[in-house]
Amino acid sequence: MVNAKRQKEMKALGFLLQNDKEHYSVRFLSKAGNYTVEELNMINKIAGKYGRGYVGLTTRLQMEVPWIKDEDAEKVMEEAKDLGLRHGGTGQKIRPLVACKGTVCLHGNIDTQGICRELEVKYFGTDTPHKCKIGVVGCANNCAKANINDIGVMGRTIPEFKLDNCVGCGLCVQGCRQKALEIVDKKIVYNKELCVSCGECVRVCKTNAAIVKENGAEIFVGGRFGRGMRIGDSLGKIFEEEKIVPVIDKIMKYYREVGQKGERISTVMDRIGKETFIDNVLSD
Repeated sequence: MVNAKRQKEMKALGFLLQNDKEHYSVRFLSKAGNYTVEELNMINKIAGKYGRGYVGLTTRLQMEVPWIKDEDAEKVMEEAKDLGLRHGGTGQKIRPLVACKGTVCLHGNIDTQGICRELEVKYFGTDTPHKCKIGVVGCANNCAKANINDIGVMGRTIPEFKLDNCVGCGLCVQGCRQKALEIVDKKIVYNKELCVSCGECVRVCKTNAAIVKENGAEIFVGGRFGRGMRIGDSLGKIFEEEKIVPVIDKIMKYYREVGQKGERISTVMDRIGKETFIDNVLSD
């Protein structure tokens, strides 16, 4: 049986005690949800040598090798280091960052992978008042559930319509899943209230009748899921792609300044008021 002190020490290193209290699952970290073929081969090697020959995926796109014996843990750490593998991802820190494939997905409005990797280099594993999760998605499909992360980024493309260029072909109407567009008298009619700024109308239009008015991301703060659920609050505007990371820098700085030990961003916002939190981030 692994004692409580050892369990806590190992958890901080990404070795999570299983329910038999004798084995660990070791969490190997991805880069924005991606592994190279070489990394996969290395993880397989450790799974075959020290585990039971299989690997599991976590909900935050990391890989865990279960059934690691306590007496083998240091050997696994040593071999992982030699193989260039990273393990960890727990504690009152920035947890593994998650991004969808919006960089290459045909629905993506921003470089999700690039943004996530930049944020990971700056923030992963750094101390925060409580655990803090960051998620990046490329569009309103929200595959990685950005707004239930402490900080969430959602790619948006706000359209503008040039009716002189519209020929009434209906391609944009066919592409709009929100039914925000219709053709009336051979011209497009736009219902802004139904639009989720997915950008599909811009992508399918052949005559430049639907063009980009704004492109970038909406940023959410204070989301969480699990024992307590809270949908994150939008900062209320679209940020150009090059400004996304600087805005998150401001959020992180303010959270570390005002957050008390044990408070997630949602708890800070509940304590001081969400309007105060957002106003101070935007005015900094």
